[in-house]
Amino acid sequence: MTTKARNRWIHSSLFSVLAAFSFHAMADTSGPISTAGITGSYDQYKLKSNLGSQNGHLPKAGVFYNYGNKMTGGEGLIYQAGVEAKFGEKHSNRLKEGRGQADVGWRMAIDNQNYVDALVGAGYDWSRYEPNTSGNDARLTAKGPFAKAALGYNHAFNNNTTLRLEGGVRRQLNERARLRIQHEGSESVDVHDRTNPYAEVNMLFNQNSKGLPITAGLYYEHHEDKLKDRLALADNVKLKHDEYGAKVGIAF
Repeated sequence: MTTKARNRWIHSSLFSVLAAFSFHAMADTSGPISTAGITGSYDQYKLKSNLGSQNGHLPKAGVFYNYGNKMTGGEGLIYQAGVEAKFGEKHSNRLKEGRGQADVGWRMAIDNQNYVDALVGAGYDWSRYEPNTSGNDARLTAKGPFAKAALGYNHAFNNNTTLRLEGGVRRQLNERARLRIQHEGSESVDVHDRTNPYAEVNMLFNQNSKGLPITAGLYYEHHEDKLKDRLALADNVKLKHDEYGAKVGIAF
């Protein structure tokens, strides 16, 4: 091979490698990402039964992990799966929560910067509320699956920053609750199916730059549990709470 031919082959090979790398990098910008971070929220709650009612609020902190292309995907299929855990305590009132969920949907382009999507999903919720009572300690544990439907909107400010708005409902299905009162015993009962609304806004920064990709967002959730049947320990038991929160994380 002559020197000229060898140089031509080297240049051609380098161009092919750079072209392949550029294509891979461009594909990554719209591909799925992992996001892990922390949450902080303010929870207003109300517990009612024939024994009385209790109102209050709890600060909560938690962690989360998501994987999917909700923030990065273009036109076509979008999806995301994630888990989260939260804990709150104030004046011996305690609330623990856990959730796992998966969403799938379809995104349509309005133009090069704006997209709308519709999605459905399913998941599983678990919560335990332990109020500070003047008498016997009480514990209300609820768990069960849910179905989800939502609409979303993405706006790309530039190649590095994306805004997402999402709003929808979660429908609790066949949820079960267990009420335990110290020295009195415990009872399990079905919970009325409920439709609970939620809304959130999220931002992804440094998506394609050399800086660390960061996510930040705000969210609101309403949740309500009402026991179906009358209990020997308590009657007309109903717990509802409104949560206002923020979250921040890193994407990788």
